[in-house]
Amino acid sequence: MLFKRPVHRYGKTPEPVTPYQKAAQLWDERIGSSRLQARNWRLMALGCLALATGLSGGLVWQSMQSRVVPYVVEVDGFGETRAVAPAIRNYEPSDAQIAWHLGRFIQNVRSVSTDPVLVRQNWFAAYDFASDRAALFLNEYAKANDPFGQIGTRSVSVQVTSVVRASESSFQV
Repeated sequence: MLFKRPVHRYGKTPEPVTPYQKAAQLWDERIGSSRLQARNWRLMALGCLALATGLSGGLVWQSMQSRVVPYVVEVDGFGETRAVAPAIRNYEPSDAQIAWHLGRFIQNVRSVSTDPVLVRQNWFAAYDFASDRAALFLNEYAKANDPFGQIGTRSVSVQVTSVVRASESSFQV
């Protein structure tokens, strides 16, 4: 039989002679069986505890590992993905990418809408592209030209027609 329970023998005991010995032998078998079952359950519980501890330790160790891989996703004018590749440490953007971001930056800074929320969003987007030194320059530019003072009186729409590389470190917009 495949699932037959093994018979546990606790040692050779002489055949009981009296009814008291028979009762004592039955009692010993009953207590011995329950002690064996309790021992098996205790071993199973300790095994589960060891397994849970090992798995918890493994999860903590794995969560401490940093496996973040940044990717560069190139998107065309319609929002469709053109290229996806892991980011490399010394990434050099193409002239077209620089030109697009410069044009967007100029639109954000120079446009004035009748909606103050839109003007504020444009300036925050411009600050996102700016370094600390450039942020100081933008602050000075905003103080001199006050784009928020022009809200409601006039609207300025900017259309960048060309962005051309003028030298190794500058562009003409």
